[in-house]
Amino acid sequence: MTADLPLLSRDEVRSVDGALIAAGIPGVLLMENAGRGAAERIAAHPAMRTARRATVLVGPGNNGGDGLVVARHLTLRFPALEFTVVCIADPSKLSGDAAIMRDAWHATGGALVVLRDVDDPTPLLEGRDLVVDALFGTGLTRPLDGAARRCVEALASVAPPLVVALDLPSGLDADRGAPLGDVPPPRAHLTCTFAASKPGLHTGPGLIHAGEVAVIDLGAPLPHEIVTRAKATLSRFVAPSPRRPDAHKGAAGRVLIVGGSAGKVGAALLAARGAHRGGAGLVTVASRAASQLDTRVLETMTATLSDDAFALVPSLMAAVQSADAVAIGPGLGHDEHAAACLDVVLRNARGPVIVDADALALLARRGVDHVAATAWMVLTPHPLELARMLGLDAQRGADTVNGDRVQHARDAAVRFRATVLLKGAGTVVAQPDGTVRIAPYAEPVLGVAGSGDVLAGVLAARLAEAQRAGSDRFEAVMEAVHAHGRAGQRLRSRFGGGRGALASEIADEVPAALAV
Repeated sequence: MTADLPLLSRDEVRSVDGALIAAGIPGVLLMENAGRGAAERIAAHPAMRTARRATVLVGPGNNGGDGLVVARHLTLRFPALEFTVVCIADPSKLSGDAAIMRDAWHATGGALVVLRDVDDPTPLLEGRDLVVDALFGTGLTRPLDGAARRCVEALASVAPPLVVALDLPSGLDADRGAPLGDVPPPRAHLTCTFAASKPGLHTGPGLIHAGEVAVIDLGAPLPHEIVTRAKATLSRFVAPSPRRPDAHKGAAGRVLIVGGSAGKVGAALLAARGAHRGGAGLVTVASRAASQLDTRVLETMTATLSDDAFALVPSLMAAVQSADAVAIGPGLGHDEHAAACLDVVLRNARGPVIVDADALALLARRGVDHVAATAWMVLTPHPLELARMLGLDAQRGADTVNGDRVQHARDAAVRFRATVLLKGAGTVVAQPDGTVRIAPYAEPVLGVAGSGDVLAGVLAARLAEAQRAGSDRFEAVMEAVHAHGRAGQRLRSRFGGGRGALASEIADEVPAALAV
């Protein structure tokens, strides 16, 4: 299994810098290595082949020092490039390593344009082929104001062909992936982030504002004890192992989908399709509307549930106990019958349970104490569903969750003693011990009704196979997340855009998405 990439929080990055300096590596050398590495990455960008004019926006701290290093190295690589370096603070007040880089910039003949709070930065950004955002890095914890705010607003209006952020787009929270104030951070095409990547670059608004993320090393190995303690990682796709030539449907796993009430059978059918395409050997849908399903299925089996909430227990219990993984929720409904189904599943499942859609609402309504301690659960909420589960304000719940996707997913994982898969741009998967993996997919093609049902089925398939093989459940969850995201990528490529895909087409792309 390929190791995932560590994502370091603001405090962990500070600890890395402190540890490297304490080990004897001067801070100014770390800054030089970071800026030079970023300059090399920028120089390799295709847009630089035709670049004629560039502006570097320099802030008052170390991020500004990084920008001065970038400017110095790019002027050496591109002597014909017309360079403007704009400082939003009094250059004489730069201190420490940033002051050294200011002096080095002057020593090579570079000039600084000082931007006062009352000045309009637009003329310094218009007509530029490259703008480097070196205003603020990971240390910023307050909203942008003054000259920095005006620079970011002007940058959005002129939209240069290549915007590069150093460490992260200014005004973005490194940990949360959300803007620090009411001004959106710059929309970068490339973010050169230093030492290691940060959670906020890969989920929520941060995923969109960061663009392509390139990790620039500091010329020294990161302290092992800090990296290994990192609670968040960027998940990389690893294809499941090939099946043995003598594999059979039993070894592939048995999936049970519980849902599909009258008027909602399509949700259960899409989950079943996702399970088939995700590799399940046998898929059964248990539904009180099974008669409606029978005429619409070929590969899928059906089981009829009694309309009576008490009479359904024996038949559903038998079906649950024979399944390797159960997905409950797609088209389930919210009445007492649905609640009874959830009770039976959570109390009798011998393998993983995926709690999705309507079942999430039931779980939130019935409270944490209702959760059966014996069920290993994956909860699959979108932001509004997670807000309801955590009891957040109904009016702004989704916005609140998206304001700190990582922490809210962690909170839910602890509260419900379950793996929580928070859907949306940059899917967050959190475990009760606080560890988090982020899968950096932002595919608008997946924003269609039924997409989540397909994901629930793929999750059930991957977990059923893992249950049969005795392999790691969390790895199986990540296989499903990647398969769903990669299926979206394939559809967007096929359609040439993010509109018009059907949920069933997402499912049909999953087998190829699971391949190497």
